[in-house]
Amino acid sequence: MWGGLDLAQKFGILALTIVTLVVATYFLVKSMEPNWAVLYTDLSEPDAVAITENLKKNGYQYKIADDRKTILVPADKKDELRVYVAENDLIKNSTPGFELLDNMQLGSTDFKNKLTRQRIFQGELTRTIEKMNGIKNVRIQLAEPERSIFEEQDEDPSASVMLILDPGYTLKSAQVKAIKNLVAYSIPRLTPDKVFITDQNGNNLGDETGKNSNDMESFKTNFEEDTATKITTVLEKIMGKGNATVQVSADINFDSAKSTIESYVPLGDKAQGVLTASQTEDENYTNPNGQAAPAAATAGGKNLNYTKQKSSTNYAVSKEIKQVVYAPGNVKRMTIAVAVNKILTAKEKEEIQNLVLSASGADYNRGDVITVSSIQFDSIAEEKAAQDQMQKDLNTENAVEFWTTKVGPLAVVLILGLTALFVIKGLFKLSGAGGGQKEDSYNSKTFEAQLPTIKEESTDLIESEILPQIDAHLDPELERIRMELNDTILADPSEAARLLTSYIKDY
Repeated sequence: MWGGLDLAQKFGILALTIVTLVVATYFLVKSMEPNWAVLYTDLSEPDAVAITENLKKNGYQYKIADDRKTILVPADKKDELRVYVAENDLIKNSTPGFELLDNMQLGSTDFKNKLTRQRIFQGELTRTIEKMNGIKNVRIQLAEPERSIFEEQDEDPSASVMLILDPGYTLKSAQVKAIKNLVAYSIPRLTPDKVFITDQNGNNLGDETGKNSNDMESFKTNFEEDTATKITTVLEKIMGKGNATVQVSADINFDSAKSTIESYVPLGDKAQGVLTASQTEDENYTNPNGQAAPAAATAGGKNLNYTKQKSSTNYAVSKEIKQVVYAPGNVKRMTIAVAVNKILTAKEKEEIQNLVLSASGADYNRGDVITVSSIQFDSIAEEKAAQDQMQKDLNTENAVEFWTTKVGPLAVVLILGLTALFVIKGLFKLSGAGGGQKEDSYNSKTFEAQLPTIKEESTDLIESEILPQIDAHLDPELERIRMELNDTILADPSEAARLLTSYIKDY
């Protein structure tokens, strides 16, 4: 059959066979592929190579992501392989600290020992700072100049720190100050002012002016956000999540002031104070002439005898001196805007204002303003439309995945199978036509031309003309067979004609 095909037919069969094998192999591999899970991510290149080499050596399945830093393993083997990696210590720390002391050699030079000491400090500080929130990676460089016996030539050590922050994260001034102190207090003779800190964008995080400005701005921002959060929490319990939005604007006085108050307060039940001293003086004068004094006094109209009394009382009062220091950050005025996704009545609006007043600590006497508006949020409709679109996209993705992973392979196999059947059927027809072309031509010219149809007239013709010619030459057994054939032909002429045609084609 293969030898009777031409070149195009052979090429078609070979192409169909190759395509079938490739498609079948692809779907077989996909069906046997495991469900991948992340073993480790954000690995350094040496760690990734070490882990993959060990997994390959021990026959474990693994897969490396496109970023070359993430290793995927079958989900059912993830926990087992994590234990395996930990047991074999496959992940090496890129910033070693005190581990460097394990490899110290007796013959090392002072220069090497000094560098090892510096690497230990850098590694331990790097590990500590990387534990802080918002910091992804840290790079620390220490500069420790040689000591000099002359004070004017002795230089202090310094340090430079580069922080790689998480996307969208900003360090506060308190965190920058903490990092400075952490580095400075870990290195002998290093002071915080000798520590230079920058981020991955080259921004100086240790600028004192920026630090003070950030302190004030951070205080104001945190105060406004905390107040808005308190109000939102109260309103969402009543209105529902997402149905209330709050904005707070605060005018804060950052000036510091100091005042001294001195006051005197009387003591005692009568508020006279405490008696500390009392003095009384009595003075009496008598005429030394005795009896003549009255007469003289009478004659002259003057009395020279007198009595004088003088008294004084001292009281002590309390003295109070106060020194009051007014810290910066005093709220001068606060404005609160509340928008509610509901049409409110006048009574409901008043109740919400009272709730906001209590939750925020606002004071109308200070000039604070609270505004409550009842409007329909556009964001709710937008969020609902976004959720519907997301659900629609998810359904589309699931449908595409279903057709590509479930129905697609079956359709491809069905098409290939039908194509193979048609090709094989055509080959068999071609083979049959090539082998019996001459006989068909012969039969069509001899027998089928003579017997286009077999009807009852044909049976009569056979019985009246052909069969009588051979009656004289048949023995009784042949006569019996002839009669049975005659009866069969008469019973079903069309079936007899079909059998006769088939017999003629075969022989």
